[in-house]
Amino acid sequence: MSNILDKRYLKKQWNAWYYVRVIPARYRPYFTNDKTGKTITTYKRATGCSRLEDAIIQRNIYNVGLEMLFKDIDTGGGNSVTDKARKNLKELASLRKIQFTPDATESDKEGASELAFLKGQEVLDQASKLFLPPNVTQENINKASIGSDGHQYQDEAIKNLDKSGQAEKFLAESFGHTFNSYIDDYCIYKKGNGSTEKKIKEFRQTVNLFSKGVLVNNLNKRAVKLWARNLVLKDGMQPNSVRTKVQMLKNYLMYLTDDLEVSWANIPNPFLLQRDDLPKITKMNKERQAWTMDEMKLVYQSETPQLKNKPELKDLMVLGMIYGCRIEELCQLTVGNIVHEENIRCIFIDKSKTDDYHKFGQRYLPVVDGLNPILDRLMQDKRTEDYLINIRVTETKTARSDLIGGSFNRHKETLGFARPKLKHFNHEGKQSVKDFHSYRKTVNTNLQMLGLQETERNSICGWGVAFSNKKMAETAYLDNKMAYPLSDRKVHLEQWVSKFTFSF
Repeated sequence: MSNILDKRYLKKQWNAWYYVRVIPARYRPYFTNDKTGKTITTYKRATGCSRLEDAIIQRNIYNVGLEMLFKDIDTGGGNSVTDKARKNLKELASLRKIQFTPDATESDKEGASELAFLKGQEVLDQASKLFLPPNVTQENINKASIGSDGHQYQDEAIKNLDKSGQAEKFLAESFGHTFNSYIDDYCIYKKGNGSTEKKIKEFRQTVNLFSKGVLVNNLNKRAVKLWARNLVLKDGMQPNSVRTKVQMLKNYLMYLTDDLEVSWANIPNPFLLQRDDLPKITKMNKERQAWTMDEMKLVYQSETPQLKNKPELKDLMVLGMIYGCRIEELCQLTVGNIVHEENIRCIFIDKSKTDDYHKFGQRYLPVVDGLNPILDRLMQDKRTEDYLINIRVTETKTARSDLIGGSFNRHKETLGFARPKLKHFNHEGKQSVKDFHSYRKTVNTNLQMLGLQETERNSICGWGVAFSNKKMAETAYLDNKMAYPLSDRKVHLEQWVSKFTFSF
């Protein structure tokens, strides 16, 4: 298998990589030099990276942004349209804040109100110029804007006269009439109140997900209930996870109403769902199964399009098969996590799901002999703080493993293993699932067959046990490193790897 990295759209100058892409002819009128005003034929940006692996990640980000611009041009006028809508919203939101600020003078409020009216008229003029045919005059718009009540509704007239359908979107985004219009404001507000970056990412994800399925005009309890039920029945989400998302949306709407005083948000909160509003699906319907040795061999050795495009998957699989680590634990490893402890080379897991429970997840895993060449390759030419395994990530995902985890699922599905969201039941009526997390069950089962005690298996796999189910002597007041020496762990892990019927 080739290790040659894809250098498409990348060019090295001196010791730095640049993103260089020729702009297709039909898009060039939208790209001009700010100083000269001349059309740009080639889009060039510095990646800020000297290492090719890092430059590739930045290249992918530039590519996505450029493709979005191209799509925007194809559907309604280009990046300038989107920029104008954002600018309009920002200006109108600032004026709105002045209008509703308690300590603002009446003069300031009156001035802000007048400016808001003028800005609104400017937005309407922009929309007519951007989206209406040249033969549509202001007189045509005025005639079409008169409603049955005799009042003028210029925005409705523009939307009706626009055959492309883009004017409605532009006006909604400009005036703040989309559900996610104030997402940036809310994220700043949440960050100021101590929310973590992970929580803020999750919130953005949830608002954007909801915005795709429900329009502001249809924002009511029935629409929310239908959206939430579809997440459970069609997307396979657990009801409790859906309830968490609905609670996020409820808090967001309260912020729009109470803090920003957004007019369309001043409605009975539709996100007040009852427990019976969602289907009752429990985790007991799903059973994660261990991989057999033949299955592990098949998944590891079989070439699929997913494995061809993501060779780093093989490295993740090796670590998962040997140690039973969670996929996010492996994706968070840096070169600095490869250490020597008690004269034994180890992988130090320092970021884990169970960190909050007396640091059970933090553990030293002795490196088995056959793994050393792989680790040496992964560490080559990297700094201490560099990630051990290069993985593509995006801002919309809350975990580093999200994209690569999806690739693993598609890889094993290509080989005939069932998708978790589909109904594949065993003889007990439980849904059978085999995924990356199944390596944990595989390792734990085989270590038990080798005679390892529960506390020893916990030390390798990083499990904590609730105090209500276990004695304090087996949890908070047990020094696992002393009770289960690294030398013994290495012996047991070598015994486990010796059972492999294939080499890695």
